[in-house]
Amino acid sequence: MKHIRCFASCYAVCRRCAAMLLMILYGTACQSWHTEQVGPQAFLTTRQPEYIRVTRTDGSEVVVDQPVVQADTLVGVVEGQQEPAEVHIALTDIKQIATFRFSAGRTLGSLVGVAAAAVVALVVVIAASGGLPRD
Repeated sequence: MKHIRCFASCYAVCRRCAAMLLMILYGTACQSWHTEQVGPQAFLTTRQPEYIRVTRTDGSEVVVDQPVVQADTLVGVVEGQQEPAEVHIALTDIKQIATFRFSAGRTLGSLVGVAAAAVVALVVVIAASGGLPRD
């Protein structure tokens, strides 16, 4: 009977760890901001992201939805306090842009962290139940 309880307990821990893994991966979405190595004009002529993060020369940052370059200005929509507002930023005022995309490093780090937590949880459960069953 003790073997069944140990198995059921280990199974419950594995299920919890799997649920935790899914929540972590979903929560982080394995994505992060990546600074683009080209300016906004060159970048937006080859790609059309849904949104970008703009760092201005004064250090301030703003996330711009639906970004497009019109002449020498970046035009897009910024979520405001009340409602979305159109924004115009001169290309000369932009220090860098970044896009939100998949990050292999964050994904691997999440997987390793969750796996380590699962192993620790399993060891704790086995230790708390009196160790591995001996026949």
